[in-house]
Amino acid sequence: MINISGVYEKDEWETDLSYAHRIASYEYKRRLRTWAAEQGIKMNTRGRIPMQVVEKYTEATGDDIADIMERINREHGVQ
Repeated sequence: MINISGVYEKDEWETDLSYAHRIASYEYKRRLRTWAAEQGIKMNTRGRIPMQVVEKYTEATGDDIADIMERINREHGVQ
């Protein structure tokens, strides 16, 4: 017999991780676009963010999406 509750818990946990990643990414992009606008850097309000802008933002603020995602993974027990 299959333990359905264990499967459900795993799916729920994975969904929580996926949701945390999506929210973190959304918030990061919002902060980056706000910063870029304050710096006078013209960008679209949606779509891909040029890597040069990401690098400038990370250098200026220390806000790094890779670090954020790594922390989320650690909090969820993923290595």
